[in-house]
Amino acid sequence: MRQIPICIGRRLLWLTALLSASAIQAADVDLSCMSYTVNGKPQVTNRYKEYDVVLRNQCPGAVYWNLCIERLDPWTNEIMESLNPSGRLEAGGRSRVNLHIKPGPPEMQFRKRFQEFYVSADYAIEPPVQAQCVARSCEASRGELRRQIRQNTERWKDAEKNLADALAAECPRTGWSESEEGCEQQVREAHQAQFDVLAQKEEELRAKLAEAGSAGCTVHAGELVPTKN
Repeated sequence: MRQIPICIGRRLLWLTALLSASAIQAADVDLSCMSYTVNGKPQVTNRYKEYDVVLRNQCPGAVYWNLCIERLDPWTNEIMESLNPSGRLEAGGRSRVNLHIKPGPPEMQFRKRFQEFYVSADYAIEPPVQAQCVARSCEASRGELRRQIRQNTERWKDAEKNLADALAAECPRTGWSESEEGCEQQVREAHQAQFDVLAQKEEELRAKLAEAGSAGCTVHAGELVPTKN
């Protein structure tokens, strides 16, 4: 509480009470007029996937903001980095935080995915302001789904190896046979049902993953890395 040192008892008490009321009013102000969206850009390479976190101020005055952006390793789901951009946004204004999301680690060569990330925000009409990071608590509710996804990916990897072994054994490439292409097509068709099951399972698990957790637990990115630019 701030006091103005005017040596008149009653006036000093009155000024102190006035400042205290102002502080309470600032603390109780409704900042739901502030918002942010996470927008993925359509361009994607095998080096990064680009995102924008766009903040909007629809409040009647300027607002201070702070974000907690946490990058997750798509293989271990561990927090790799936490970023805390902040700023001041005028009424009616917009601000943008650009992110280049990197691919997963070398251990994730099969069906390699981009890093995932969480975003949380906090706002205030006066500094300081500090967003509470959420990745650790949000991931606690996703542990079993993460395990099932990794398990399904390992099965998919084994299925791809079995297909490659079958192609090598049943359709040896001699460079002379006109039937090689037809042979490969037959082998692939024989294995396709297994791949369809694995693809459907992954789609179901990732849909559940997106919905898991409480409000504010949205996880972004995690797309497959393209094999070519």
